[in-house]
Amino acid sequence: MTKCVCNSCKNLKSVVDESSMDVNVITEECVFGFPSEDCIVCELEGCELTCEHFQSMDDVAKYKTSRCITCGQELNFVSVDCEDDEVYCVACYLNK
Repeated sequence: MTKCVCNSCKNLKSVVDESSMDVNVITEECVFGFPSEDCIVCELEGCELTCEHFQSMDDVAKYKTSRCITCGQELNFVSVDCEDDEVYCVACYLNK
C-alpha cells in the first residue's frame, strides 16, 4: 500500500475553519494546491499521486552553533553562506 504524498510534505499548513459555530475545525491545506481534487478529503487506502512541489518533512535545516560576540551566549541558527562572523544575541544586537 502506498502512502499519500501529502502526509509527509512540509508544504501543508493548518487552517482554522472559523465558519463553524460551536467548534473551530482545523484542516490541512497545501500552500501550492493539492495535486488532485481527491486530496482535499483523502480517505484512500493507497495513493499513487506525485507532486512537483513535494518537500519531505525529513529535510532538516542545517544549524550552526556560534556565540554572541558581546556576551558569549551560545546561539543556534540556520546556516547561511555568509562571511560575516559577527553574531549577536537579540539583547546585545538591540543594545549595540
